[in-house]
Amino acid sequence: MFLNSNGPARDVDQHIDRPASFLIQHTKSTVLVYADIVSAILAVLVSVTLSNAIRPLLGARPIAIESVEFTFHISIIFVFTVALFAWFTSKGHYRRREALINRLGQILGGCGMALICAAATQFATVEVGSRLLTLSYWLLLVPLIIIGRLIAGHILRSANIWTNNAVLFTAPNRADQVSKLIEKHDELGIVLTKKFFCSGNAATNLLNAMRAATSSGSVIIYAPAPEDQEQHEVLESLVAEGLPFMFSAQSSPLPNQAEVHSYPLEDISVLEVPDVLARPLALATKRLFDIAVSFTMLLVLSPVFIIISSLIKLDGGPAMFRQERLGRNGEVFKCLKFRSMIMNAEERLSQMIASDPKVAAEWNAYQKLQKDPRITRIGKIIRKANLDELPQLINILRGDMSLVGPRPMTIPQIEEYGPSIAAYKRMRPGITGIWQTNGRNSTTFAERARMDAWYVRNWSLWRDFIILVRTFREVLFARGG
Repeated sequence: MFLNSNGPARDVDQHIDRPASFLIQHTKSTVLVYADIVSAILAVLVSVTLSNAIRPLLGARPIAIESVEFTFHISIIFVFTVALFAWFTSKGHYRRREALINRLGQILGGCGMALICAAATQFATVEVGSRLLTLSYWLLLVPLIIIGRLIAGHILRSANIWTNNAVLFTAPNRADQVSKLIEKHDELGIVLTKKFFCSGNAATNLLNAMRAATSSGSVIIYAPAPEDQEQHEVLESLVAEGLPFMFSAQSSPLPNQAEVHSYPLEDISVLEVPDVLARPLALATKRLFDIAVSFTMLLVLSPVFIIISSLIKLDGGPAMFRQERLGRNGEVFKCLKFRSMIMNAEERLSQMIASDPKVAAEWNAYQKLQKDPRITRIGKIIRKANLDELPQLINILRGDMSLVGPRPMTIPQIEEYGPSIAAYKRMRPGITGIWQTNGRNSTTFAERARMDAWYVRNWSLWRDFIILVRTFREVLFARGG
């Protein structure tokens, strides 16, 4: 429903009857906790079975369930598992709604640290052969937790208790932006049922509406505009009254690694914004990984290179297409691709743009054509299979590119890139990146530039790993373009 500042509410979405917000949140948290507990129990059962099957092969006797040794093992597993789940709780795993893929780093790191602690404990107390049980337990726990949480999420969605009703209190110029964010991220666990425009409303009216929303079991989402004068009073009252709410501040693009510093008895916080690229060891690791992977893939895929090159040359043209692209620090390099277009592709494009306004408009918006007549028959196949950019592995080995990075831009695109060009020049362009794994076929060039800038200011080795995993999914299901 819409609650206008000067009138009654108007329906925009059908209201869904749901239990109160607290009950839903408690139910979701409980189900997720039990999912992790079941995962731990399954990990114990499987690890015991595997351990007792493998130990005789290593010349050790199986561990009897009634033995003191087994009890000691289970005690260690229990203690560190409880500690792990307590750490998950402190990180909001069972309370905050966030995409599971964003939690993978903490799950892997937590289980890895627990394994180290458990191994250190057993090193001084138990004979060597018995540590197999603990090792297999912690290695199994990671995938079982992931599977368990996916199943739990599916059960909660099927039971219609994954989401809470929410009321959005916002400025008119922010309503669409925040609404789209909520609709896009199902993991937030909220469905927007009402909007209340803050503009023209006194803090008292806003607070009364927020109290009513909380009483009805809805989640409060407060997203004021920076110029809204009443937001300080509203925030202060919400905190003082203990009303739970979600707050969306409109700020400049800041990296996720920005740290909030608060000071006793002060109502002002300071954001410390680090330079995520000022990490020589992490950057060196990225480069070494690029070299190792590109060299290995070039060796393994050499027969594929030969086959594709031979097929492309059937039309009398070269197999490789070399185009100048902008690299790190503004340096220009020759970007390699398997040729997937006709020989005079650039001239043909110029003619099409000059003669067809629709083609010109599509090219100006996306810097690509959805149905490009310049693509050859072989080109369609290698593009569909995401094989046309394989020669860029050579660029990676040379140091021109990276496995993951901003999309390499052509020289004419520099003027269209806008202020994000400064961020682009700080990293090597990548054979894959955040644009390729986030709806590249429906993304405008301006949106692509924004994604590249976001990637650079939020770069991490873990994020690169996630992008590579998603790229593998894209290639596996041939979502080319």
